Parts: sequence; structure tokens; C-alpha cells
Amino acid sequence: MKRTLMLLMAFLVIGIGLVNAQISKVTGHVTSDEDGLPVVGASVLVEGTTVGTVTDIDGNFTLTNVPSSAKTLVISFIGFQTQKVDVKSNVNVVLKSDAEVLDEVMVVAYGTAKKSSFTGSASVMKASDISTQKQSLVKSLDGKVAGVRVGASTGDPGSDQKILIRGIGSISGSTQPLYVIDGVAVVNDDMTSGLKSQSILSSINPDDIESMTILKDAAAASLYGSRAANGVVIITTKQGKEGKTKVTYNMETGWTDMAVGSQYNVMNAAQIQQYYNDALRNYAEINPTGANNMSNTNLGHPMADAASFANELSPLFFWNPGSDIDTNWKKEVYGKGMITDHQVAVSGGTEKTKFYAGFGYNKTKGLVKGSEFERYSGRLNVDHQAYSWLKLSFRQMLSFTNTAGFRDQNDQAQGLGTSSPLSILYSMDPTAPVTLEDGSYNPNAAFSAQISNPNLMLGQTDGPNAETVNSDMMRSLTNVEATVTLPLGFSARTIFGYDYMDNKEREFWAPESVNGQALGGLGARYVYTNKTLTSSTTLNYSNTFGSHNINGLLGYEVEDRYLLSQSLSAKSYSTNKLPELANGQPYSTSSAFYEAAIMSYLGNINYNFDNRYYVSASFRRDGSSRLGKDNRWANFWSVSGAWRIAGEHFLQDNKWANDLKLRVSYGTNGNLPGDYYANLATYSFGGGYGDQSAIYWGNPGNSKLGWEKSANFNIGVDWGFLNRVSMSLEYYSKVTTDLLFEVPTSIVTGFSSNWQNLGKINNKGIELTINSTNISTKDFTWNTSFNVTRQSVKIGELPNHNDVMYGDGNMYILRENESMHSFYLPEWIGVNPETGLGEFWIDPADHSKGVTNYYDEAGKAIVGKAVPDWMGGMTNTFTYKNFDLSFMISFQTGASLFDYPGYFLTYSDGVRLGSFNVSQEVAGNYWREPGDIVDHPKPIYNNPYRSDRFSSRTIKSTDNVRMRDITVGYRIPISKKYISNLRVFFKTSNPFMIYCASDNIDPDVDINGYRQTDTPPTKSFMFGLNFEL
Repeated sequence: MKRTLMLLMAFLVIGIGLVNAQISKVTGHVTSDEDGLPVVGASVLVEGTTVGTVTDIDGNFTLTNVPSSAKTLVISFIGFQTQKVDVKSNVNVVLKSDAEVLDEVMVVAYGTAKKSSFTGSASVMKASDISTQKQSLVKSLDGKVAGVRVGASTGDPGSDQKILIRGIGSISGSTQPLYVIDGVAVVNDDMTSGLKSQSILSSINPDDIESMTILKDAAAASLYGSRAANGVVIITTKQGKEGKTKVTYNMETGWTDMAVGSQYNVMNAAQIQQYYNDALRNYAEINPTGANNMSNTNLGHPMADAASFANELSPLFFWNPGSDIDTNWKKEVYGKGMITDHQVAVSGGTEKTKFYAGFGYNKTKGLVKGSEFERYSGRLNVDHQAYSWLKLSFRQMLSFTNTAGFRDQNDQAQGLGTSSPLSILYSMDPTAPVTLEDGSYNPNAAFSAQISNPNLMLGQTDGPNAETVNSDMMRSLTNVEATVTLPLGFSARTIFGYDYMDNKEREFWAPESVNGQALGGLGARYVYTNKTLTSSTTLNYSNTFGSHNINGLLGYEVEDRYLLSQSLSAKSYSTNKLPELANGQPYSTSSAFYEAAIMSYLGNINYNFDNRYYVSASFRRDGSSRLGKDNRWANFWSVSGAWRIAGEHFLQDNKWANDLKLRVSYGTNGNLPGDYYANLATYSFGGGYGDQSAIYWGNPGNSKLGWEKSANFNIGVDWGFLNRVSMSLEYYSKVTTDLLFEVPTSIVTGFSSNWQNLGKINNKGIELTINSTNISTKDFTWNTSFNVTRQSVKIGELPNHNDVMYGDGNMYILRENESMHSFYLPEWIGVNPETGLGEFWIDPADHSKGVTNYYDEAGKAIVGKAVPDWMGGMTNTFTYKNFDLSFMISFQTGASLFDYPGYFLTYSDGVRLGSFNVSQEVAGNYWREPGDIVDHPKPIYNNPYRSDRFSSRTIKSTDNVRMRDITVGYRIPISKKYISNLRVFFKTSNPFMIYCASDNIDPDVDINGYRQTDTPPTKSFMFGLNFEL
């Protein structure tokens, strides 16, 4: 019996040991459902115990000493849904992303806020969306954020782009948003001469950005007060994370081309010779006296008849008339550009100290020879928890950018430059060869004697045809921040920011060049040096009392800006080889120093009860040196509230209301004049009488000059359901009053105009944003993001209720109850099929008054507007195992553009005969004989009717649906020992138009609808590599 009992005890001990051996050690692997990659640092905990660990760099974990009673493991990681699995000797866990957790905290004015408790209107863009456009972060916003519109003026690399948030808030003041980087407002203007479009924001490397928050309404932006009327873009740069040091390298290389390749196609040799012949014949028919004089002068005999006159004279315009030569000059002017981009980042840290270091290089060659952009950038971000109560942060960015090229139409009224690429293209004779028999470039291949050959003119930094503009910009952004944790829920935060920029522009015209001939050559230097110091200190409070949650802040901020501008030039150069100013004769010099300061007091309080009912209020008092002493200080405020309906008991655990929130806000913002001293009566010292200096009254000033003020109302609903769909629907109304106007004054004052606060603009619209996870399985996911905006921007009130004409040739009109940027031009009817002449309405409002063939007799009307009624975009992202695919489509309707290139090149109707070719679309589509139903009238040399001038004929619809970008990638499965992630990809931007209402035109134009004569927008095709160590 005793022996039997001993055996039973032995088996029991062995059994218990076997059981413990089976479960005392658990191994496993944790991956992400989103991309299949290992989740590094995930927490693995035995439920109900303190036994736990974290996953390693390969996503693996090992647990020892697991109690025999353990039943469940709990796996969790920030941004993923916590998952529970049964205890086994080996487990494989796939964590699903938690969109609510990922988006829970967002960067807002002077801090952060939980998305669920935020009562304002804001949109957040993540790093992956921002870095798709390497040259400029502004381009990344196009079509991706509701209520945001991005303008495109020129396709040259490094060029500037305008951005509008919820319409247009000013007529004469700035319409651009305030940019805030890591808590400090930065400069985005007054740093260029205007010779060439240049983006100040291109000095910032998009790859260093972690997120961008776009603040839209007053509740979100009023804490920025006087500069937030046009919205705020808050940029947060990347930070290091605790753990093993991570090294990433991203590389892209590829080429660019004209996005809409059918534009700027010219008539071939046969077509343009026929066109010239027809124009001369038509001229002889309507003006036989003038034609006879031309015949005597150019042919040496009187004109026999119109046909023979044209047949004899038209060949004189061409290099080799009637030959087989048919040169495609477009290929000689516009080629393919190249892009190379390299990014290296190192990040990591300990529990106390975290760091991020990024280094970037980007070089982009434009479509036109000599057009280039190059940027070197570096960033270092360090966060250090010095003590339990003190956190220190340091941010330093340093970038060097170089932009090279030629003058562009940055000033729209300056017209089409003779030596601009587009002018050169249309000046070229298709019957002339590119090269001569000896292989040298043909120097006389153009209709005009001023133009030689694009290969001899474009991209020339020296030589007889050199005309270049270059700029070198250095920018240093320094932020130092300290946060002190105080008792009783208080904390103090102070930030010091220093933004230093130095931009040096150089221009050179060789003595023999097109523009240089008048001055015997020109050399110029423009230097802009900016120093902006910002200091802000806030006292923050946050506490919870049962179901009551309250937080707020009080703060003080001061900003000082110093700007020095200098310009020097020389003329009369004796050689084109030495462009430095000392090698010419002194021409002009000037310098100016500007200073502006803003002082602010601000406060904010937020209260919520039980995370269901929210109330928020903000206040800011600003004082600016740019304003008159009587209106220097102003108060800006906002109040907002929200009801989180999903938190009510009757909707808890309802799959159709994972989140449901109603919010409303109202408040005010302001806008400052661009002129530093518009409020002051100033004297000028630069004039003189003969060789004697003089002092005279230069500016009348206005001691009552004040802020432009915007009153904003916003109401919105946020709804999430089925744990996979979230949507936001908002209505906004923004009324801007006290608009800054330069008003004409009486001649007896000695001044032509003076700045005053007059007028009103009304902006309103509806925004809808939808994000959805359509399919989510182990191997396949499909996510969609969609946004659409319906907007209206109308003039509410003007001085004395009078219309105001403005723009190139007064082509725009400001009229009460009409849209901003409305085109006010004669109304084109079409071509009379019997006479072949163009016709206009004498009075567009009363057609009974008849028609006219003469432009000067035509009446004007509003014939279009540049502000779209609808705009938006849709992004789809797919993943299948190691493959990923995403594409983004943008659209807009209800807007028009003014086709300024078409004015010169398409609708010339013979006016520019002898100087330019004509657009291909005119060939076969202009009147030649009675009965022709065509779009273009008969060409007439020296056309007296001037049907080519600005009219509704040059207004084109910008309605379009565009494939904005496509990315295809593949993660190469490799050993994780050294490389944790390796991905190759191909991406393209602006690859094609899905629909465009206007043929042969790129609808991406500046925000005022003006299609400029510069290099058009481009499309790019890029191959890339990402890897992470």
C-alpha cells in the first residue's frame, strides 16, 4: 500500500512538472495588420499578474515563469487595439490599428487637444501625406483637406504657391495663412525682389515634418488673434522615441514633363505659311492703300491684287518657304526635368532624453534649360527630461537653397517677356533648321531679329545671350522650450524662437542680350536679411473633479521682426564674361530697413462634463506697430461648445454611433496691412533738386488705420459608425470688415491715395469629409478618404458702394454681391460665318442694341469668376500582403481662368504677324470663306478690329477631374537582423487629366484665375527606395 501511494505521488509530481513545463515559457510574434511589419516595443502581459515583457526589433517576445493558472495574454501598443489571446507555448498576434487612438491627440494653438474634446474646426495631415511633394509642403495640401485651395502660378522648380483656407479674407491685405512651426510663428513674405517666383516655405524640408494641423474657424485659431483671419497651419516636426536607435534612408529619382502635353503646340510649317498668306490677303482686301505701300517698300512694285500680294510677300517672313523643313521648336524649348532626393534620419533615445536628426538633399532641374532648384537641409530635435518637474526641448533647422532660372511673370501686368521661354517658342520659324550645315546652332531661326535660337538663349550663364536670375537663401530656425510642472495641476511653458533668413538674388543681362541691349548690359544684386524673434510664456492648468474636467491657459507673447533690404545695380558692361558689378558702370543703389512688433496677451479655458458636454472660450489682445495709435490695440475672442451625443446612455454600445458629436463656434480674428509704416506720415530723403538733396513728405499716414476684422461662425457634426467610417459635416460663415483699401485722395493733398479701413467680404461654405476602412483582413486592406467643399466668396460692401476695377488692364471688378476675382470684359459672341469677323455685344445687358466688330465699341459684363463653387478630392489606399497602392483624385467646378498666353498666341487674329507663330488649335479652325462655321475669325495683318483683346473669348472653364498622384510600393521580405524594413516604390504626380472642360490648357492656375505665360505645371515620375535599420 505504501509503495502504491509513493508511485501515485511520483506520477502527480511528474504530471505537475509536465504541465508547468508546457506553460512556464511562452514565445510569440506580434505584427501589424496594416502593413504586416513587426510591432517593436509592444507590451505583452499575463492577465491578472505582473509578469510581462515587450517585443524586440523583430516583433518577437519570450515570457518565462508564466503561472500555471494563467489563461490569457494581453498585447497592447499605442495606436493599436488591445488584443487578448489564450496562453499557448507559441502565439502569433496580429494587432489592428485603432484610428480613434491614432487621432486622439492633435496639435492645436499653444498646445495639444484630444480630438474627442476639440470644439473647433481643424484638419490634420500626417507625415506620409506631407512628404509626397519634396520641393514644397504647400503642394501636399492640394485636394486633401476640405476648405483648402492651392494655387499654381508656374511650374518652375522652387516657385511659390498660394494657399487659401475657407475663401478670401482680404482685398489689399494678405490672404495667406499664418504658419507656426513647433509653436513659433514664422515669416513667409517680403524676402524676394519679385523678379522670379520663389517660395520661402521651400526652405523647409517636408521629410522633417511629423504632422500639419490646419486651423479653420475662430475657435481653433483665435488664440493667434491678429494674424489668424486667413487660417493657421501648425507644423510639428519629428521627434525621437524611446528605444533602440533607428536609422532611415529615403531616396527618390525620376523625371518631370509638362503635365498637359497638348498645350503650347504651334502650327507646323505648312499651316503657318498658309495662315500668314491668308492674313496678308485679307489685309489687302480691307486696306488696299496700305497693302500697296507695303508692296512698293518690300517688293519694289505696286500691288497687282490681294492674292498676288499675299503670294509674293508672305514668303519673305520665312527662312526657307515651301521647303520640307518642319522644325518642332517646342522640343528645343521645353525638355524633361530631373529630380533627385535623398533623406537620412537618425532617431531614438532613453526614458529621459530623445533625439531626432534629419539630413536632406533635393535637386530639381526644370523643363527649361537653366531652371533649377537645390536644397541642403539639416534638423536636430532634442527633448530632455532634466528633472521630474522640468522638461527641456531644443529644435534647430538649417537649410541652404539655390534657385536658378530667368525672370517670370510674377508681376502679371508686365506681360510676355521677349526673352521668356514661351515667347521664344512662338517666335521661332518652323521652316528654319535648328542647326546649320556645319553643326552649329542656327542664330537666325526666329521671325524676330531679337530672338536667335533657344539653344543659344536659354540656360546661358554667360555669353552674348545670357539673361539669368539666381538666388541663394540661408535659413536658420531655432526653438528653445522649457516646461515646468507645478503643483495643483499647474504647469508653465516658455518658448523662444529665432528665425533668421538671408536671401541673395543676382541678375545679369549680357550687353548683347535681348533685354540688355538698351542698357549695354545689366548686373543687379538684391539682398534681404530677416531676423524675427518670438517669445511666448503660458501658464497652464488642467484638473479633474469627478465628472468635471477643466483646463486652460494664460499667456504673454511678443514678436519683433527686423528686415533689411538692399539693391545695387550696374550697366554698360564691356564684356559678357564678367557679371560682377565692378565690371560695369554704377546704375542705381537703394536700401531700406523695416521693423515691426506685436505684443499679445492671451487666455483660453475649456470645460467638459463627463466627456459629453464641452464649453470653450479664448481671448487675445494684440497690439501692432503697423497700425495707427488710435487703433493699435484690438481684442479677438471666440466661444464654442460641443455635445458628444455618443456618450449618452441611449447610444452607448451602438455600432451606428461609435462617435457622434455636435459642435458650434463663433469668434473673431484679424489681419494686418502688409505695409510696415502705412499708418505713419513719413518723409522721403531720396529725392533732390538737381545735384542737391531734398526732404519731402512721402506718405500722408492714417493715425486711425486699424485691423481687418473677421467674424466667424461654424457649426459641425462629427459621426463615426461601424468602427470603420468617420465623417464630418460643417457649415461656416466668415464676414470680414474694415478692409484695407488704398483710396484715391484729393489732388490738393499732394498724394494720389491713402490707406483706409472700408468695405466687407462675405465667405461661406459647406465642407464634408469622410474616412472609411472599406475592407480589413489579414492580407488585404482598403481605406478611402474623401472631401468636398461648396464655397461662396462675395463682396459685401465697397466704399460709397462704387465698383472697383483692378488687375491687368482692369480685367477684374469688385462689385457688391458679386464674387471676388470676377472677370469684367466684353462679351464675345463668335465669328460671323458670312463676313468672317468676330462679333461682340454692344451692351451685354441689352442685346437689342446689336453687335459690333470693333472691340472698342463693345460693352463689358461679368463673364466669369476665378473662385470655384465646388472642390475636393478622394484618396484610396490598398495593401495586399507586401504590396501597397494608393491614388488621389482631385476635382473642382464653377470657376474660370483668364488665358493670358492665349491672348498672345491663340486669339491674335493676325495682329502679331511677323513676330509669332500661332497655336495649333487655330489651324483649320479659322474663317477662310463665306459659310465657314469656325471658332476663330479671319486673320488680318495689323488687324484694325482688335478682336484679339481681352474678352470672354479668353475666359476658359477650369472644371476638371484630375489624377493627382499614384504610388505603388512593395516591401521586400528580408531578414530583420540588420534591416527592419525595405521598400521599393514608384510614384507619379499629375500623371493625367480624367476630365477637363477646356482643351489644351492646364486648369491649375493662380488663385485669381490668371493663367500666366511662365512654365506650366509639371507631372513627375519617380522611383524610390526606403529602408530602416
